[in-house]
Amino acid sequence: MSEPTRWNGRTVTKAEAVATAINALLAELIARTRRDGGYQPYYDLAVMGYSGSEVRSLLPTVGERYFLRPEELADNPVATRDVQRLRTLPDGRQVATVVRERVWVQPASEWNTPMVAAFGEVYKLLKQWCDRHKGRPCYPPTVIHITDGEATDGTAREVAAAAQRLRSLGTMDGSVLLMNVHISAAEAEPVLFPAVAEELPEERYARLLFDISSPMPDLYRDEIAWLTGRETGGEGMAVRGMAYRANMTDLVRMMNIGTATSDLLV
Repeated sequence: MSEPTRWNGRTVTKAEAVATAINALLAELIARTRRDGGYQPYYDLAVMGYSGSEVRSLLPTVGERYFLRPEELADNPVATRDVQRLRTLPDGRQVATVVRERVWVQPASEWNTPMVAAFGEVYKLLKQWCDRHKGRPCYPPTVIHITDGEATDGTAREVAAAAQRLRSLGTMDGSVLLMNVHISAAEAEPVLFPAVAEELPEERYARLLFDISSPMPDLYRDEIAWLTGRETGGEGMAVRGMAYRANMTDLVRMMNIGTATSDLLV
């Protein structure tokens, strides 16, 4: 994640770009729950990071919990910063405005990619969550896994087994949705939401990510069709929740689709 990439007209590291994208998504998710009476507990949010030899929560600590509610996140940014944004007026002119952003996730990158351990920790976290919601109608957890390289703590078979164990969890409304987003700074055509493995390059890692990614529910059909510009499969051809060689714009779009649950809020 220390490799340089382009984001918002600047050259930054992948870690910085990903952290910025996640913070923007968290701000959006928090805003969706804002009502006259305050923030509603529509969902629980957790952000886990893995690098070096550890897997850890990237969100501010509230007690010893990994999952935080929107209100807790809104009240506990680790920092705020003023960011200049360009706004286009109706007459086409652009004006610069300064926006104050809240920061919850800080960029970090180290050598090694303990992916098997990360899937294992997320499994334990979601197992507890699913147990607490057992027997109740509840949209199952969505896991958006962002990676730029292969696991360094296990074989492809061990990665697949850990991912399958994670996907075996669920609620009355379905199984855990695992989306895998491989990001790259290379000037190569990205592959988003493939329906069959043959849409991917003949690379072992690309095929592995396809195999461990969940089929996308019909809930997301229209948004995926809009993003990809094509139909999202037919009978027995549901697209997989994955991207390969995605850039930062693709990452933001993938995360927005993966969290597009506004129709489920009551």
